[in-house]
Amino acid sequence: MPLFRRAKKAGPDAGGGSGASPVPPWCAWFGPADWHAFEALLNDVFLDGNKSGPPMRFGEQRHLSLAAEGEPGAPLDLAEIAELVRALPHANWRSATVSFLNQKQRLADRRRELERAGFAEVRNLLMPRLVTVDAVGEGHGLSVALTGELAVVVVIHVGGDLSAPVPPDQFRSWRVDEAEVWAAAMANLEAAPVSLQYNEDVNPLVNVEGEGGYTSTHLLRAADLVDRPAPHGILAMVPFHGHLMLWAVEGPELHTCVIAYGPLVRKMWEDAPEEYRLSSRLLWIGEDGIESVGVEPAPPGSDEPGVITGSARFVELLSAFRPPDGHRG
Repeated sequence: MPLFRRAKKAGPDAGGGSGASPVPPWCAWFGPADWHAFEALLNDVFLDGNKSGPPMRFGEQRHLSLAAEGEPGAPLDLAEIAELVRALPHANWRSATVSFLNQKQRLADRRRELERAGFAEVRNLLMPRLVTVDAVGEGHGLSVALTGELAVVVVIHVGGDLSAPVPPDQFRSWRVDEAEVWAAAMANLEAAPVSLQYNEDVNPLVNVEGEGGYTSTHLLRAADLVDRPAPHGILAMVPFHGHLMLWAVEGPELHTCVIAYGPLVRKMWEDAPEEYRLSSRLLWIGEDGIESVGVEPAPPGSDEPGVITGSARFVELLSAFRPPDGHRG
């Protein structure tokens, strides 16, 4: 019996024509020969040697569903396997891939088990997770919007980088107050290890790296991570999952930093794969919460400066500082 059922029917050839490379963009480092070997590997592993049907054609079908026979599927990103085998000899590809898929399946089984668990069983596994507003759906029992682009949901940490949202039915079955769930999740986030790196500025940018896929979510504890006074709030950049940079606002350089960092965040957001994107705008964390700020560029060819946008409170703060001499904006 195959270890993994066929998840999708064959898709169109990713080559795009007789002269185009057959290698899809999500594993562009493969040459054509490596890509064909990789495709043969996936057929061998997914079909477990069953040659009765036509081979699966992957091409642009990067996202599949992994499942044992008769079980609900778990999402599988083929780019993860491609990255896994990238530096390995071809002879080691199959064993590494089977080990990876078996671990994925164990985590999927664990996820289904936790989706039936009570509050006491999962309390220490609850975590907040930063997502886009568009990613919040009916399967999320607890969510809060932060900005027009960002929201936070409560998830159960399953293992590795895998988490599962707390669905409404499970939350209702716990019979606990929503505030208690959020408090447990935030306590777990605050206990999670992070590493901090600083640039060489007098008031440095802080680069935050967390574990388990929660790096960007540490935005919620920015005040604890910026190890210096921030009398006028904190600027933050979370253009995509896995990235978080913080900067304490101490004075007039706020004007310069918004002009510099606003377009930078937008560029990083645009360059990120769509499924990893978070906020296209710079964030300001003040006493009243988190808001998005930024710079609306002047029309092409105009001599006018760009316009800094934000709430009335942020613009008032910015106006209180005199821009550096000779700076337009």
